[in-house]
Amino acid sequence: MKLRFAPLLALLAGFTSLGAAEAKIEETARRLFKSHADAIVTVRATVALTMTAGDAPSQSRDQSVEELGTVVGDKGLVMISASSIDPATAMDGRTVNMRGTPVKLAVTSEVKEARFILADGTEVPATVVYKDRDLNLAFLAPEPGAEEAKEAKFLPIDTSAEQALEVLDEVVVLSRLDKSMGRVSAVECDFVRAVVTKPRRFLSIHLASTGLPVFGVSGKFAGFTTVRFGSSGEGEGIAATPVVLPAAEVRKAIAAALARPIPAPRK
Repeated sequence: MKLRFAPLLALLAGFTSLGAAEAKIEETARRLFKSHADAIVTVRATVALTMTAGDAPSQSRDQSVEELGTVVGDKGLVMISASSIDPATAMDGRTVNMRGTPVKLAVTSEVKEARFILADGTEVPATVVYKDRDLNLAFLAPEPGAEEAKEAKFLPIDTSAEQALEVLDEVVVLSRLDKSMGRVSAVECDFVRAVVTKPRRFLSIHLASTGLPVFGVSGKFAGFTTVRFGSSGEGEGIAATPVVLPAAEVRKAIAAALARPIPAPRK
């Protein structure tokens, strides 16, 4: 009787290659977590929000937020999803359905106060230096002259090299848990489930958190998590979809933010 080992060997080879792929993404995740987990910081801000719905009187209030951001400059430049600290990015000019009637919103928002909470617990006063509402990105930097910033250690991610991603490519996302979990560093392994090409290129992964860097299996910078806003239907409301903005677009925005002059110290 002849024993046929070829099919069995082929099956075993498939399991071996699958295991190698899993080990590779896990290895990349461990390496990035060890080297750059501290690049993810918490941004705490107080936002002044004013909203007018149609002909109704304006309503104003202050809103406190805590969101995640990523250090992208060695002097403390932090990138964040703009809508997380600037609600007007998502709401201004949108039409929503109120009591069966389409109503256009007029919204303004301003960051009155902001602070970085670094990995070691250090709090540094911060100020907004640049916003790109089209990409839904905002950049903050340590407040000029702040004593807390002098000894603060900022660890930026490496955006000098990038990796383009396609459907089913594996990714690593650095993150941080919230206050209730001690704001400890975290890491996620995921994959690209879809690529949107119009009106611009976006990637979709399963992770919905914003303000986080995405890396390819090579360990190179691949994108940044934010939110894309659109209409959910005529007069029906605002659709918010978590997306990954590809590295090429993000790097342009970082360059624009770095080129901005440093704000004058507050008096």
